[in-house]
This record gives sequence, structure tokens and C-alpha cells, in this order.
Amino acid sequence: MKYGIMERLFWSVFKGGYKRELENTLHVKNSGMVMKKAHKKYREMIESVQEFRPRNRFVSNIILGCILGSVYISLEEKPPVEKMIIFNREAVMNNKIMLKTVISEKNYTAEGQRALAEEAKKSESDTNPYSWQYTFEAGKSLMEFTTYFKTCGLCHLYKEWGIPEITPSMCRLDYDMAHANNTEFIREQTLFDGGEYCDCRYIHKPLKK
Repeated sequence: MKYGIMERLFWSVFKGGYKRELENTLHVKNSGMVMKKAHKKYREMIESVQEFRPRNRFVSNIILGCILGSVYISLEEKPPVEKMIIFNREAVMNNKIMLKTVISEKNYTAEGQRALAEEAKKSESDTNPYSWQYTFEAGKSLMEFTTYFKTCGLCHLYKEWGIPEITPSMCRLDYDMAHANNTEFIREQTLFDGGEYCDCRYIHKPLKK
């Protein structure tokens, strides 16, 4: 991938939160130095990723994953995954721009679910190892649906960079993002843990207006 406008924007939006949580959650004293080193590593990671097909909805996932991965690589002492899960959650979910993006009922409309189904069909022929292949299953109403992921771009990215242990730090964001959108998220297995797929079920309660 090119280190373009979107990639630069993501770094600009999230760098403050990661720097803050280096200090608050991981108690890193030289947070500025870590982030400076991470910025260089972030660009390397981005440029190592195969270009995505146009309008792929998972580009943002891999970009955010590169930010987390670059910060982790830049730490002299590597925290346990339990600590990284908290670190990533606090850095991402306390971001006002992220919350505005997450809070949406688009996926719980007929149009939104048609788009999900169409994207799922396109993903089945996607050979990019940094992307996701999945199928879509409608629920009993528009307020619920399930996706089954057969491949995971983040699993591949972190394996390539020798840091597969932090994958759950990104996986757990699914629960936090769903909760912020007044949605119950249910997952019984993951590819990371050796499952056949990642099953992601969403049960949404309409937001109060």
C-alpha cells in the first residue's frame, strides 16, 4: 500500500491516544521517543501491505492494525497481551472521531445489509492475504446478522512481522465497538485460536434519538 492521505490521516488522528496510553496504561516514560520510532515503523508496515481492491471496507482495519503493531514493535519491553488489550481499547475507544464512526445504524437497514452481502460475495474471490474473506448471513430481523470470516488480514500481518501474540488486542475491539453502538456482539471461535472461522453475530438495539 502507498503511504497516502488516508494512512497519514489515521496516524494523525490516533497518535495522541496511543501516546497517552503509553503513559497511562503501560507507564512508559519515554513515550515521545517510542512514538517517533513507531511512526517510522508504521510507514514500513503500511508499505509492506499488498494494495487493496477499490472500496474494500477492511482497509481501515489493516491501517489501525499497523499503528498498534508499530507501537508494540517500538517498545523495549513487550507487555503481556492482557495489558495490550487494555492499552489498545483505551487508545482507540476514547477517540471522538472513532466513536462518531462506530455509532451508526447503517448495517441494520435493508440497504446496509444488501451492501454487506455484496461485499461478502466479492471477498470470496479476494486473494490479498492482508484482507478478509467472509460470508454474510441475515438474521430473523434487520436488527441482527452474522458474518463468518474465513481469512483474517490482521492475523497475516502480525505473523509476517513476528508479533502474532498481539492479535487479540485488535480482536477485542469488536466487542467494544459493538457496545458503543448499542449492539450485543457474540463470537464463539476465532481463526487466531485455531477455529474454522471467526463467527461474528450482531444483535442491535435501535439508538434513542
